[in-house]
Parts: sequence; structure tokens; C-alpha cells
Amino acid sequence: MRLSAAVSLLLPFFCADIGASVGESGGVAATGLRSLEGPGFEPVEPYFDLEESANLTALLGNTAVLNCRVKNIGGKTVSWVRHRDIHLLTVGRFTYTSDGRFAARHAPGSEDWLLLIHYLQKRDAGMYGCQVSTTPPRSHSIHLSVVEPETVIVGGPDVYINTGSRLALSCSVKYSPEPPAFIFWYHDDKLVSYDRTRVGVVVSTERGQETTSRLLVHLAEPHHSGVYTCAPANSSPKTVNVHVIAGDQPAAIVHENTSERTVSQRCSWDMLGLLLAHRLLM
Repeated sequence: MRLSAAVSLLLPFFCADIGASVGESGGVAATGLRSLEGPGFEPVEPYFDLEESANLTALLGNTAVLNCRVKNIGGKTVSWVRHRDIHLLTVGRFTYTSDGRFAARHAPGSEDWLLLIHYLQKRDAGMYGCQVSTTPPRSHSIHLSVVEPETVIVGGPDVYINTGSRLALSCSVKYSPEPPAFIFWYHDDKLVSYDRTRVGVVVSTERGQETTSRLLVHLAEPHHSGVYTCAPANSSPKTVNVHVIAGDQPAAIVHENTSERTVSQRCSWDMLGLLLAHRLLM
């Protein structure tokens, strides 16, 4: 037992001497030592897994979960600091702030150290530091973006079309970190999206980074006039007033679904131009 203990104590020194002598001679063993620093080498000191400790975009009013993954942490402690005011938020699994919206989460044996921020506010946006209690301390910064989705209806707030024309309304949800669970259309406060009694009305939704819902009426009639509301699950509703003009109405009052001027406006400007030109020639 004594011999084995002595060998264990002296072994590091023998290894150091052998490594030094081989390194000087430039043999194969030196290459083997350098290979410890290759892709398969894991440092003894704690380090951050940057892919799992990335920046975060979260929705206003929801809960943000900032993750800091630390490998080889050993007996070290992880703390969260808010950069804006250098405020210590958490140490280990304990929270050190009077703001009850902040909380620390860590499961025993896990490499993930979480900072939870409930009921997100716009002022919560900014940089947060994940710090390991090494000497000197090691820190990794994570940026939190707080966004508020915006609902946009193309062509609003008023749309004018002729009877028998096609009515096409498009509603998009912008600046949302995730697609809305649903987008409902209402016509004068009556749900359109799942009303099978409305013949000729089609609603389709394309989800993605910017989710768009379209309401289509192939042959618009006067009863299709009214207020249409686009109501996404995670954004404020938006409305548009649709006016279906009867066929015997003057064409000059019919507006398009764009920002172009009406026929009557164009005629007025043309007449004014002719009058000015006539005065200049006199």
C-alpha cells in the first residue's frame, strides 16, 4: 500500500520529465501531447456552450427564459447580472432582487442555468451577463429583445369596390417571435373564419416569420359591405371598412384598394391645370 501511494505521488513528476525530454527531442510523443489540444480535448476550467447560450427575442407580456450552459463547472457558482444598472439578479438557485418577476432555475446535475423574467416589459430589453465564480470570473453576455407584434391590413382603412368585383383583404402580423396560434376574421362582429354558411368567402393563412391571413370574396355584393376585423392571437386587432358600390353608381366615386387617387380627383386636377395654362397664355 505504501509503495502504491508513493508511485501515485511521484507519477506526475515522472510524466512531466518524460514529456519535457520528448518535447526537446521532437519525437512522436510530442505530437501526441499536442493532440490533447485538438477538437476532442475538453478543458478542465469551466467554459460556456455558446450555441446553447444565445441571444433571445421574447414577446411583450410573456415569460423570457435566458439560458446559460456552463460545462466543467465543478464546484463553481453561476450568477446573473443585468448590465443596464450592474444589478445582481441571481446567485446559483437564489434570487437577489426585489422584483418578483425575476427567478433563477437550475436542476441538480444540469449544465443549464436559467434566468426567468415573467410579464416582460419593454424596459427589460438589453444585455444580461452570465458569470462563473472562477478567478478571475468568467462572463458571457446575452442580449434580450422584447418585441410587440403589429397587425397590418393592406389597403385600409377604407376599401371601395364595385358590385360583382373580387374583394381581397390581406392581414399580416409583423415583429412576432413565433407565428400566432390563430387569426380570426370578423364581419360586423360576426366570426367569418369558420362560418360555413357564408358561401363564396374563403379564408387562408400562411404561417412563417411574418404570418399572413387572406380573406377572399369572389363576387362581392352590397351585403358584403361593413367593418372587417383581423384578430390575431398574439397581436392587437385591426379593422378595415369595406364599401361595395352598386353597379348603377357613378364610376368616379369608386376607389381602388391602393393609395391612387379617385377618378374625380384626377379630373379636378386636370381641369385646374388647363385653367392655369389658359391664364398664362393670355
